[in-house]
Amino acid sequence: MIPTNLSTDTLTVELTVREAQALSSSVKFVADPNVAKEARQKVHRSLDRKLFPASSQTIQYHELEV
Repeated sequence: MIPTNLSTDTLTVELTVREAQALSSSVKFVADPNVAKEARQKVHRSLDRKLFPASSQTIQYHELEV
């Protein structure tokens, strides 16, 4: 279930300076072209953990009734 108070919730993501630059101003880093991609992945993972906390937990396979 997605929380209804998303407008007041905050999300904290730790980015390097290069990642923040790549996301905020579309700076291209020729030596490392994956900077923006990795930064977006960090934001997506943090957002997923915030919106879907149950799905980000580890599955206990011994508890599954298979």
